[in-house]
This record gives sequence, C-alpha cells and structure tokens, in this order.
Amino acid sequence: MAVVLFFSVFSVADYTFMIGRISEIFTSVQGEGMYAGIPMIFVRFSGCNLQCDYCDTPLSRPVVAGKIKTVAEIIEDIEKELESKKNVSIISFTGGEPLLHAEIISEIIPHFKKRGMKTYLDTNGTLYEKFSKIANDIDYVAMDIKLPSACGVEYWQEHLEFLKIAKKNIFVKIVVTSKSTDNEFKKAVETIAAVDVSIPLVIQPVTPLGDIVSMPFEKIRILKKIAEQKLENVSIIPQMHKKLGIR
Repeated sequence: MAVVLFFSVFSVADYTFMIGRISEIFTSVQGEGMYAGIPMIFVRFSGCNLQCDYCDTPLSRPVVAGKIKTVAEIIEDIEKELESKKNVSIISFTGGEPLLHAEIISEIIPHFKKRGMKTYLDTNGTLYEKFSKIANDIDYVAMDIKLPSACGVEYWQEHLEFLKIAKKNIFVKIVVTSKSTDNEFKKAVETIAAVDVSIPLVIQPVTPLGDIVSMPFEKIRILKKIAEQKLENVSIIPQMHKKLGIR
C-alpha cells in the first residue's frame, strides 16, 4: 500500500524547517489503554494510511484536514498549553496516524526533552520503518493491532516488525467489534507472543458508532482467556473518555 507523505521540507541557507497539517492541540486526560486518566497535551496530526470502520476521529483522517503549521508553530502551540496546564508532563502524538509525520516529531521532541517532558505515541503500528527513526526518543508507545475485519487488510508482518523495534514501555491495544473473529484475534496474540510474552495487551471493546456494534462482554471475556494462554498481562479497558464524555 502506498503511503502519502504529509510534510514538506524547505531549505533556506543553512536553516531547514518542515511543515505539516495539525488537526488540533489540546490538553485532556488519556482516555485509552494502560495510561487512562493521566493528563497529557495531545498533538493530533491529520492524515491516516488506514480506513478502519470504527475510526472515532474521522475528521482527522483526510490529507487536507487541519491547519498547515511549521515545527516552530507547533512547538509554540504546545508551549501555550504548558503555560496554563502546570501539572502536565507528557506530550501525546496522535492522529490520524502520527508516524506519517515522524520527521516532524523528531524535530519537536528535543525541545521538550530538555525540559524533562515525556513523550507518548499512539499509533496503528504499521509504519515500522518510520517508527525506527524515533523509537529511542519515545517514552511510551500505545500500539494498535488492526484486525482485518475492521480495516480490510492484513498487517501481520508490519505489526511484527513494529514490535521488534519497540524496546521499552510499549503496550498493545486490540479493538474488538461484533465482526471480530476468534482466528484473527488469535493471530494477533501470536504476533505479540512471538516478540515478547510480557508485552501488555489491552482488549478494547469498540465504542458503538453508527452500524458498528460492540461484542457481547461474555465473548470478550472468552477472548481474554484465549490471550492469557500466551501472554502474561491481559486486561479489558474500554475507551474511558467516551464513557465519561470528555475530549
């Protein structure tokens, strides 16, 4: 599958700067996965390389969504959030798919690392080559394994390569819907286990959206037992920000 790049590089004398599209920058609490409830500054990039049927940020998916900003402008916007939110120490790069903007992220990170800020990457886990460029600089990685029933394409090899690169503080989310099958879920679990059985897995019941229906909870509990046969840390955590009605 071809991937469209969402940034541009311009050289002026010895100064190089990049521009990309930002959907929004805001402060809230993390609503998904193992770090749910922790306050973060969210940098939401526009554009995605997938078409998941349960996408809950469809306005960020188009290439032309959001506003064009330079790295300097993105840093300035994050700084403004920090001025009013003194208790926030983590910056979350999300989307869309933030790794389409890996080059931009690599320029943002050093500025805030000097101030002791941590970085969090929320990714669909398919762009492992781009991830390899910033893997050592990301403190927390929330990686989705996309089931073929949801996105229409198999990404098993891409997910495997991504997990091999991630060296620290990674957990995997698998969104399950009424269409999810046992076989694809087992394949996802096997992919994780092939790299490290201690990688935490979060089973995330889909938030109903249009004709997207959640899986019965008893079925989800069965999937949890299946995963626990191969993995050491398995939990069921819904999208808490959707449940609480917060951004």
